[in-house]
Amino acid sequence: MILYTTWLPSRHAGYNLALEETFLTAAKPEGHAWLFFYENQDAIILGKSQVLEEEVYPHKGPAVFRRISGGGAVLHTQGNLNYALFLSLAEFPQLTHISQSYRILLSPLAQGLGKGVTVCGSSDLAVYCRGQLCKISGNAQCRRRGFLLQHGTLLYCKKAVRRVSYYLRMPAKIPDYRKARRHREFLSPVLPSYSRAVLMRCVRHAFASFLSAELRTVPFWQLLQKPINPFPAERSLR
Repeated sequence: MILYTTWLPSRHAGYNLALEETFLTAAKPEGHAWLFFYENQDAIILGKSQVLEEEVYPHKGPAVFRRISGGGAVLHTQGNLNYALFLSLAEFPQLTHISQSYRILLSPLAQGLGKGVTVCGSSDLAVYCRGQLCKISGNAQCRRRGFLLQHGTLLYCKKAVRRVSYYLRMPAKIPDYRKARRHREFLSPVLPSYSRAVLMRCVRHAFASFLSAELRTVPFWQLLQKPINPFPAERSLR
């Protein structure tokens, strides 16, 4: 198996989310897996079933987009790395059960990021900071046409953490380990501290090891069997 990894050059959240959805449903050859990385300019991303007014403060802020997966609202900004992993469920039937699949995929990622990183809640990665478990990564999934998309964020900059509470309300549904903490108290960059390049390398090698796959890094356009146009799916919700 080959794990193709690529960097998406666009910093537009709506465009990159639309690319994820388009690639998920596009025809893909067997025996391969795909891993995208990107980092967006400021944008708020809602889960597919969330209500804008319940998740986001009404004051003026960045554009708001809706992703195709569930889960909570997140702020995409500089210092918050995004990844998207595409796998065939026929080739990895152990991932069919959703809750088990999070554990299966996040456990090697946690191990690859460092000894202190652990899987928490239903789909988070956390690290001990100030004597408590703090969230460094949130993850969500979508399944279409026999393929699984798992995408997530990885905080690596303190500035990105500080900005979350300005835009996002306290979520109505929280994991037990959060213990009603505010965003600033609950979120943390990845520890030990990584640059974006080192963080990407950790993620690539963690997934390649789990998949027993050969790593190949290629430009995004080489992954396409035919050109795709994700617009107009990039329109903001406000």
